[in-house]
Amino acid sequence: MLACCALTAFVSGAVSAWCLALLVHSAHAFLPWLHCAATAQPACAARHRPLPEGSETPAQSFFFNFILNLKRDGLKGGLGSVVPELAVYYVISWLLIYFIAFKRIYSYSKLVLFKDVLTYFVLLVCMLGATRLSGAAAMFNECDWSVLLDGTQIWRDALEYSLVQMSISQGVLVMLGSYCPKAPHRLATTALLTFLVAKTSCMGSALLLGAAHGALRTDYDNDTNVWSGSSSSIILWADYVARIPGSQFWSALVFFTLFVLSVSTTALMLQTIMSTFTGRSIRKISWAFLVAICVLFCFIGVMTICTQGGLYILNFLISWPVSKVRAPIAAVVALVISYTYGQTTFCDEIYFAVGEYPCMFMRISWALTPLLLFVALTGVGSLSTFEATAGFVSLGLCLVAIPIFVIFYFVFRCRVRNIVDDAK
Repeated sequence: MLACCALTAFVSGAVSAWCLALLVHSAHAFLPWLHCAATAQPACAARHRPLPEGSETPAQSFFFNFILNLKRDGLKGGLGSVVPELAVYYVISWLLIYFIAFKRIYSYSKLVLFKDVLTYFVLLVCMLGATRLSGAAAMFNECDWSVLLDGTQIWRDALEYSLVQMSISQGVLVMLGSYCPKAPHRLATTALLTFLVAKTSCMGSALLLGAAHGALRTDYDNDTNVWSGSSSSIILWADYVARIPGSQFWSALVFFTLFVLSVSTTALMLQTIMSTFTGRSIRKISWAFLVAICVLFCFIGVMTICTQGGLYILNFLISWPVSKVRAPIAAVVALVISYTYGQTTFCDEIYFAVGEYPCMFMRISWALTPLLLFVALTGVGSLSTFEATAGFVSLGLCLVAIPIFVIFYFVFRCRVRNIVDDAK
């Protein structure tokens, strides 16, 4: 769980730097990605013209060339040099993350309320604006809906994501992070609203970005050449705000919202990491651990993510150890707490922490998620590529703590039992 939270914080911290960079560039007299730069390599194609093979849209060209200074040959020759501007934004993001985490969980609930209200407002306004885009419905009309019936993978992925949100693992952490202890008897409502917010905001964002992609395809009358991966949504958001009146204002608002979301997510992951340092001997100096963790994340991030090849590292982390490790961790945690440690004891500890017992819906969800998650995890991918091999190795490194802990637990338990029997 600690490894999963560390990787998630690492990734979301990098996204914070991207959003902050675009937020700053939104203050220009006109958005710098409205038009193509003459020095862009590869070539940038203006709107309403055919998009040549290998060329890029203005938003994609600006993001890759001027925000990331991206290497186009992958990781051949290493990560490249550090991008100074991106490194500065990354450090600023982690400074804000530190101050949020320093205030601890009871102030975080206020930030959660602010970011949720802001997110829904921006999504609602942007979805209304998307209906006025020329070609916004193209992606939905041309979409191959048969993939919903051709296989089970898409349904397994959806089930896995939903179950992780409802499990004792990160789902409960997000829910408790949203809980305000000054409003008693709201734990069940908080859990339900947290689940609904996660689902509706993701669905709304997907529909909105699909509409933006449809408008982009209509402009160029062919494929958009937008890369898949973590950068695609940022590029589509940038392209969307460039199409509507008052583009500077809406660009600043959209990227400020994305910045708040990524920073708050990172802060919650950081608080989860810090929750392990609660021993009596180090509780008084936990601030030193928090400073050390933030400095360590900044140093590693600047040396990797903020380089010219950082996007490739980020895409790998999101595709493998960040996303694929959550489901097995959630399954194991739910299984152990529900059927070994005991739900009653766990609920007593939640009552001791927040003054309220979890509702029956939450307890049923925790009891059912292990079996359903293990069903969703059936089927192992291929090791045919180097990336897949490295991905499975990274998954193994993240999950190796589970069997090691189980072995030590049973060895210790058997040893204590033998000592007790000898004493008798």
